[in-house]
Amino acid sequence: MNDIQPTDVLEALAAIAPRASTLDEEWPPTRRAQVRDAITASADATDPDPVEIPIRFRPARALAPRRRWSRALPVAASVVALAAAAGAVVTVATSRGGSGRTAPSGGVGAAFDPPANLSDTALGASQYSYRVVEQIRLDANGRPVANAPDAMTDRNWVAANGDILSFRTGSQNGCFSFALSGEPSFSQPTRAFFAALTTDVGTLNTYLRDHVEGSSSRDEAVFVAVGDALRTADGLASPKLRGALLGVLSRTPGVLLHENQTDHLGRRAIRADFVDQRIRPGEVQSLYFDPATFQLLEERDGSNGAPTTYTGPSPAYDAAPGPGQDPDALTGAAFLTVMTGEQVVDSLPTIPKDCQH
Repeated sequence: MNDIQPTDVLEALAAIAPRASTLDEEWPPTRRAQVRDAITASADATDPDPVEIPIRFRPARALAPRRRWSRALPVAASVVALAAAAGAVVTVATSRGGSGRTAPSGGVGAAFDPPANLSDTALGASQYSYRVVEQIRLDANGRPVANAPDAMTDRNWVAANGDILSFRTGSQNGCFSFALSGEPSFSQPTRAFFAALTTDVGTLNTYLRDHVEGSSSRDEAVFVAVGDALRTADGLASPKLRGALLGVLSRTPGVLLHENQTDHLGRRAIRADFVDQRIRPGEVQSLYFDPATFQLLEERDGSNGAPTTYTGPSPAYDAAPGPGQDPDALTGAAFLTVMTGEQVVDSLPTIPKDCQH
């Protein structure tokens, strides 16, 4: 626990704090009263049937540089320790939440409809998606930080069944093998999982909003789910499905699309930004898509130049920004994950004996 910083605890507690708009729905007054009564009741310590109070936390998406490349999601150990010290029985779980709004881009921008002629085929059952990504940290002037502690090149071979062989250099080094754990999902997709999803944007939008979990709102959870699904396993999805996922993002409150953009490598892109100045003040999360194939080219977590404390309604949610204000402006330092190459291959490389499973 010595490596846990005070700011980590504060950020974790702030991230899981319930929003006023969803508190009654997720923790109704009757349940609050039951928990209060159970806490304040003076029960005998030798009671053979003690009352256990389950407290459910909603883990939020970790902000860079806490990105993890393992499939296992990190638990906010400091928060669990605090709750345990209070004498509660803690069950860490994800939970759906959010505004439930369905207006395109929260009332800002227009819904995106992908081209009708996109291919609906992906790689073959015995093939692999070979995808190379780089983690890059930018300084306050937008320049890459040399030898940044989280800089890394990750070369992934992803099988149709979701298994991943990863060779990493930089902040992590070596060979790592990940087998599918549990049922396929947006966080660990397979070719079959993607193939079973509808490519009708409206139906897919409803499906995602009904099935996403975690994050600080359901809107953010949809945005995160798309990034999670395509970050490594992009090649298992057809262009038609990837285009439909971008269409869903354009209909997600808090998300605004910017066409005719370029990514970090200068490639043409459509940029989807998620901004929630109330929950994550001063932050903009971006996904860059190839405008022809809808491959995920880049992820970016950085600053939007807005205040880092909440002082009013989120412009991306409630109203168009005023003159001279752009909630989706990209400024200052940032953390990037950039796809530098992707192709379909028929075989795996030689796997070293010391590859970690």
